Amino acid sequence: MNLTDKTREIIRATAPVVEEKAEELTKLIYPIMFSRYPALKMFFNQTHLRDKTQPRAFTASIIDYANSIDNLDAIKPLINEIAEKHASLNIKPVQYSIVIPCMLEAIGNVLGEAGTPEVKSAWEEAIVNFSNIIIESESKKYEDTLSKEGGWKGYKNFTVTQKENESILITSFYLEPADDKPVATYKAGQYISIMLDLPQSGVVFRNYSLSDSPNGKYYRISVKREESGLVSNYLHNTLCHGDKIKINPPYGSFSLKESDKPAVLISGGVGITPMMSILRNAAEQRLTREICFVHGTQDVSTHAFKDDVATLTSDFKNFTHKFFYSRHSANSSDTKAGRVTMDSIKQIVGYEKDAEFYLCGPTSMMKDLYRELINWGVTPDNIIYEYFGPKRDITG
Repeated sequence: MNLTDKTREIIRATAPVVEEKAEELTKLIYPIMFSRYPALKMFFNQTHLRDKTQPRAFTASIIDYANSIDNLDAIKPLINEIAEKHASLNIKPVQYSIVIPCMLEAIGNVLGEAGTPEVKSAWEEAIVNFSNIIIESESKKYEDTLSKEGGWKGYKNFTVTQKENESILITSFYLEPADDKPVATYKAGQYISIMLDLPQSGVVFRNYSLSDSPNGKYYRISVKREESGLVSNYLHNTLCHGDKIKINPPYGSFSLKESDKPAVLISGGVGITPMMSILRNAAEQRLTREICFVHGTQDVSTHAFKDDVATLTSDFKNFTHKFFYSRHSANSSDTKAGRVTMDSIKQIVGYEKDAEFYLCGPTSMMKDLYRELINWGVTPDNIIYEYFGPKRDITG
């Protein structure tokens, strides 16, 4: 459904009011929704609700849409990102009919006196249009997944066939379909959603990057134990070989672009997981472009996949690696003391600005590197990043 000229005019006029009260809108949407539909809470990471990253991402998407009301092509990447995340959780169109009235009530509250019946009607038309665009994108993704060999829709049972410690913090879980069918392929860098029914907390959902290359037989996730992490501690302490776990097919937009430019894979901590998938897949494809793998962690005890990276990069003249330890001095030629910095990146890549830079790690690290890459002259199109959790803009 195309928006009327009158609706676009009203949205243009009132979007600044909503944007000015973005923080108020952030505080309203989820309390309204959860007061009416408490069961929806299970779809959300409670940490992301408490620290407001989820509500802020939701509010930001509404404002971005309103500000792009005359040029919706400008938010195609946003639409795709939302649709990928929703598809990973098997979100259905009927759920939008629950969320939309809550969203409109919150918007009406922040509009205040500006929220006349005509204005509220325009916002309803616009939000329904926004939802339909996302639903259409999600439907296409579901269809594409189903068309793959081994593809499926929704959550199905997998078996834990192997559990392996990668460091003192990170453990890998090898997951094979309980029905012994092939698993759907995916782009290296994507993630899966798992569904768990925990004894004390009920049903919870979490997304985890796939840390191995596509192979048609199993998926591998590598999970960091978080001190207060409900799911990560369950996976580390309770989930065992032979246990069943429900999984949704792989989704996500973080992957290696098809180009001949050098690719610099920069990760910190558990951000190494999608980079491992990309590196191993690049090796299996025998890519001829230069690939540099840069990883920072605390010390050797927290360093996951160290030997795997060293072996993979030693097999190809165009693959290199460099590690950084922030807490202890380095004791080898491929490891340096300190954090990953812009100066170290420049030295590693030979001051090559026309490379592609892939980032995944702590938010502060990605924000700093993004800003410094831009200041160095790298174009935004050549900086690709993955943020664990609700999409956050690191470009500010």
